[in-house]
Amino acid sequence: MLKNYFKIAWRNLLKNRTFSFINIVGLAVGMAFTIIIGLWIQYQYLFDDFQVNKSRIALLVRHGMSNEEKITRTSSPLPLYEELQSGYPEVKRVTRMSWLDEHSLIAGEKKFNKQGIYVDPDFLKMFSFPLISGNIEKALALPNSVVLTETLAKTLFGSANPVGKIIKLDNQHNVMVSAVVKDLPKNTSISFDFLVPFELRVRTEDWVKRSLTQWSGGSSRTAVELKEGASMDALSKKLRPLLQEKNKDIRSEFLFLHPMEKWNLYDDYKDWINTGGKIEYVRLFGTIGIFVLLIACINFMNLATARSEKRAREVGIRKSIGSRRKHLIVQFLGESLFTAFLAFLLSLVIVVIVLPLLKELDFENIKFNLTDLSVMFSVLCICIVTGLIAGSYPAFYLSSFVPVKVLKGVVAQGKGAVSFRKILVVLQFTISITLIVSTVLVFRQIEHARSRSIGYNPNNLISVNGTDDLAQNYRILKQDLLNTGSFEAVSKSSSSMTNINNDWGDFNWEGKDPNLSVSLDVVMVDHDYEKAAGMKFKEGRTFSRAFKTDSDAVILNESAAKLMGFKNPVGETIKHGDRVLNVIGVTENVVIEDAFKFVNPSVILLREDHFSTVLLRLKANADLQKTIAIIKPIFEKHNPSLSFEYKFADEEFARKFDMENKVAKLSGIFAVLTIFISCLGLFGLTAFMAERRTKEIGIRKVLGASIANVWLLLSKEFVLLVIISCLIASPVAFLLMNNWLQKYEYRIEIEPWVFVIAGVLAVVIAIVTVSFQAIKAAVSNPVKSLRTE
Repeated sequence: MLKNYFKIAWRNLLKNRTFSFINIVGLAVGMAFTIIIGLWIQYQYLFDDFQVNKSRIALLVRHGMSNEEKITRTSSPLPLYEELQSGYPEVKRVTRMSWLDEHSLIAGEKKFNKQGIYVDPDFLKMFSFPLISGNIEKALALPNSVVLTETLAKTLFGSANPVGKIIKLDNQHNVMVSAVVKDLPKNTSISFDFLVPFELRVRTEDWVKRSLTQWSGGSSRTAVELKEGASMDALSKKLRPLLQEKNKDIRSEFLFLHPMEKWNLYDDYKDWINTGGKIEYVRLFGTIGIFVLLIACINFMNLATARSEKRAREVGIRKSIGSRRKHLIVQFLGESLFTAFLAFLLSLVIVVIVLPLLKELDFENIKFNLTDLSVMFSVLCICIVTGLIAGSYPAFYLSSFVPVKVLKGVVAQGKGAVSFRKILVVLQFTISITLIVSTVLVFRQIEHARSRSIGYNPNNLISVNGTDDLAQNYRILKQDLLNTGSFEAVSKSSSSMTNINNDWGDFNWEGKDPNLSVSLDVVMVDHDYEKAAGMKFKEGRTFSRAFKTDSDAVILNESAAKLMGFKNPVGETIKHGDRVLNVIGVTENVVIEDAFKFVNPSVILLREDHFSTVLLRLKANADLQKTIAIIKPIFEKHNPSLSFEYKFADEEFARKFDMENKVAKLSGIFAVLTIFISCLGLFGLTAFMAERRTKEIGIRKVLGASIANVWLLLSKEFVLLVIISCLIASPVAFLLMNNWLQKYEYRIEIEPWVFVIAGVLAVVIAIVTVSFQAIKAAVSNPVKSLRTE
C-alpha cells in the first residue's frame, strides 16, 4: 500500500509540474529560513552553556536613583569583595572583574594591543576556561602574573612554552606568564585575550586603592558562585539592603543577583524592571520564522484544495472499492510529506548557500553542520511538521468527498472551501504587509536617530587611545602634530566621543533638592577640546588660556542646565564636593553614548591629569593617507609601548546602530520572502483559475469581451483580497510597532503614509503577479479554448 501511495504521489508531481514546482520551492524557501532562524535561536540559548557552574554564578547588580530616574548599573563597590568572602556562607567563590579594556603587551621585539581584564584568583575556578598549561591554583595567585589565551600565546612566543616568560604590560609592569587557557568559545558573555590579577591594579593605581573602603559608587563588576543547594533568590534578598547598611548616606540603592543564565538574553532594565534584552529579538525572529513557514504551508493548502476537482473521481473510485476515509487521509498526508521531503532537500541546499551571505547580520558564528545528528534531527522534525501542517486540511477535505456524487460528474467546490482559501490568502498578505510596514518603520527609526543633532562634528575627527607614555609626552606630542600642518586642533579628553568613562554624584547647587540623587557625566579635557570635537555652544565661552581661573570653571550641557533650573546659567556656580565651580558656558547636548536615548546631564572640566583619548581635527583639505603616514612615526616616538592605531569618530558613531541595522535588514529580507512566497501561491491560484475557466474565457471572447475584461475577471477577486489584507494589517502593524518603539526614548511618530505606501506596494505586486496569467489567458485563441475539455 505504501509503495502504491508513493507511486501516485510521484506521478501527481510529474503530471502537475507547475504546481509541484510552486509547492516545492515555496516550502523549501520557508523551511530554509526557518532552519536558519532556528540555528540562530539555538546559538543564543546556548550562550555560556559550556560553563559548568553556570546555574550557580551571578553578577552583583544595583538599582539606584539618578536625576529622578530609576536606573540599573552592573558596576559595584570594591568592598563587596571582602564582604562576600567572609560574611555569607552561601557564597563559594567571588571575583572582581574590570571592564574589557585595551592594553599594550611587549614580548621581546613583538608589540601588540590586546583586550584584557583584571580578575581575582577564583576567576578561573568559577568560570570554565580550561588551562592548556599552568596550574589553576597558582595561575592568578601572584600580582605580577598574566594568563594568556592560546592564540595570544602563539602570537607572542610562537611554538615555545610561554609559561615563565616575561611580558611588559602597558610599558610599566613586568608580568610573568603563569598559564595559558584554551581559546574562548564564540558564545561567551566574558571575553578576553589575557587576564591579570586584580591585586596588581590595587597596588599600582591609587584611585583603586582608595576605592577599597568606599561603599558608594562602583568601579568594577563583582561575580559570585554559590554553593550547591544555596538559593540565589534568598541570597539576593539578603544582599538587597547591604549598601544602605554600610553607608547611611546611600538612599534608594539596592543590590541584587543577576544569574549568569540571563546575561545574554535578559540584560535590559527600565525603572528597575527587567524588560528583556536580546530575548526580544529571539522572540521576534522566532515568530517571523513561524510565519514564513506558515505562509509556505498556506500555498500548499490553497493549491491542493483548489485542484480538488482533479482528485474527486480518484477519491470516489477508491471509496467505492473499499478504501476508508482514514486510508485516504494517510495517502494525502503521505503525498504532502513526500512533497515536504523534496522541499526539505532543496532547503538544505538553500541554507548552505545563504548562511555565509548573512555573516554581517549577526550570523557569522552560526554553523550548519550536516554531520551533527541533533541538528539534522531537529531540521527533519521541521520537515515533518511542515508536511503535516501543509497537508492536513487538503487531506481531510479531499477525503470527505461522497463517492456517489463525485462519480456522477465534476463536483463543484463548496463555499466553505472557497472561503477558506480566501481567508488563507488574506492571512498571507496580512503577514507580508505587516512585515513591510515594520521594516519601513525600523529604517525610519534608525534614520531618525542617525540624523539628530549630536552636538559635535564627527567628520574629519580622529581619536587615538591614551597611554601613560602619551600623558607624559603630551605637550611635545601636541606641538609635533600641529607642526605637520594637517590639523586644525589637537586636544585630549577623559572620554572618547562615543563613550563616557566617568559619572559623579557629589554635585550641589543653590536650590537643589537635598533628597535628589544626581549623577552627572563628567568629561575632563585640555584646552582646544571644543575645536577638536567641533562642539556647538548655546551660550558663554570655552576654556581659554587667557583666564587663569578656568581651572575652577565648568561647562554644562543643555540637560545639566535644565536639571539645575538655571535660566541664565553663565555666571552661576555649582559645587563639586567642597570645590566651587563657575559656569562659563553651555553646549548643545552631545550624543556620546546611546543614540536612541535622551542625553544625560553632563559637565566639562579643565583637568589635564585625566586622560584616555587624543582627539585630532583634520583640516578639510588634508590628505588622509599622507597625514596618517606622517603622524604614525610621531606617535610611535612618544608612545613606544603601543602600535599606532586610530579610529574615526563618524565610524564609531555609526557602530551605535549596528543591532538596529541588523534587525532592519533582516526584517527587510523576511518581508521580501513573505511577499515572494505569497505571490508564488497567488501565481499558482491564478494559473489554476485560468485553466479551470478556459471555456468560459473562450465564450466571453467570442461574445466580444476585451483583454481588459478578461484580465479584470481573473484579477479583481485577488486584488480585493489584498486590499482587505491591507485593512487588517494596518492596525496590527501599528500596535506591534508602537509597542516596539516604546523602548526608545528618542523615537519617531508613526505616520499614516507608511501604511498607505505599504498597501499600495502590496497591491501593485499582487496585480503584477496575477496579471501574468490573466493576460496570458486573455490573449489566448478562443477557438482552442472552446475545444478543451
